[in-house]
Amino acid sequence: MIPGKEIPILNVNSTLKEMPAYLRRSTATLLVVLFLSLPAQAQLSEIVDISGYFKELGQISLSNDFSTLHYDNSIQNRFETEWSFTENLELNADLRTRLLHGYTVQNTPEISRFYENDPNLMDLSWVLADTDNAILLSQIDRLHVSYFAGDFEFYGGRHRINWGKTMAWNPNDLFNNYAFLDFDYEERPGVDAVSAVYNLDFASSLEAGFKLARSFNKMVIAAMYRTNVKTYDLQFIAGHYEDKVVVGAGWAGYLKDAGFKGEATYFQPEKDFLNQTGSLSSTIGFDYIFPNSLYAQAEFLYNGGYQKKNAPLATLTQPPTADNLFISKTGYLLNGSYTLNPLLNVNLGFMGSFTRKMVILFPQVSYSVAENLDLLLVSQLLKGYVFSNATNTPNVFFVRLKWSY
Repeated sequence: MIPGKEIPILNVNSTLKEMPAYLRRSTATLLVVLFLSLPAQAQLSEIVDISGYFKELGQISLSNDFSTLHYDNSIQNRFETEWSFTENLELNADLRTRLLHGYTVQNTPEISRFYENDPNLMDLSWVLADTDNAILLSQIDRLHVSYFAGDFEFYGGRHRINWGKTMAWNPNDLFNNYAFLDFDYEERPGVDAVSAVYNLDFASSLEAGFKLARSFNKMVIAAMYRTNVKTYDLQFIAGHYEDKVVVGAGWAGYLKDAGFKGEATYFQPEKDFLNQTGSLSSTIGFDYIFPNSLYAQAEFLYNGGYQKKNAPLATLTQPPTADNLFISKTGYLLNGSYTLNPLLNVNLGFMGSFTRKMVILFPQVSYSVAENLDLLLVSQLLKGYVFSNATNTPNVFFVRLKWSY
């Protein structure tokens, strides 16, 4: 508990009352169905699988001349549960809780409002305690039911709908894009949606998703067809993305021994459809494992929907929209990873733009201290005029210790 601040107890009745009526009815119906599905003699340990981790992440931010130093820290717990009610019916519920303190909390007005704002339809984010020096916050970022029946799969609730093929930028990922530099959120954000998959054969499927929102111009309704041609997995998408009609395609395969992936999506405004000009975003990526086990990656972006924003750092660390994936109209990523021994891995990456003077370096070292204990050292060094007025501490160093259970 944070000194001087009492942590409020979540009032379930109040939370339910704040939900729209149709959500309350749907939630109650779901709970009744799930518990009626429990075998009469089933033991709790046979139904639920519990896992998660604790993290300690320290962050030091430095100016180029080392005259300014800021320190931030976060302690994080992730609690994951998977409930197997029958062979066909599952429920996933994951809770992410963080205690943040340091310079950013002390010097960012209304920061608690930012964290309490849940971008999804259901408000499942809470600031539990807020002081001048620290905030304690929780978010349910997975809460969904899964149903399987032969070749049919159904998912409803907060979950990931992953349509991306490439690594850093995903124009095909209409539902829940993620920020590549947010390395501490490996699970990546979910979305309040319903989705279904029908597997046509071992390599082909039809998939559809519907992102729930309070207005039509915030919804995403799209379908995808996946298939395989020789050594390539192909996908084709079409649908409604907020206020735009979208069509796109993606692929993943090999050019000789090198991996070859890409995505492209065209966004056409729906309003005044015939008189508007749309935008195209596309990526192409390669990866290769050398005989000495060095793993190399290269990815290139054309960000046709680029719109300049006044907060480049926030744009880099918060999930982007599918039609504006980066802080420039072009982007590149070069990354190399090498395993020195089974416990130690080193990584060096560069991210930049062909059309703006900027580059981000992110060296990384990871070490397995024990079976369930990992140490990670990461730097993110921001260079170029794009960042000159955005921050006076563009050199950031992280130390993270993670214990998994």
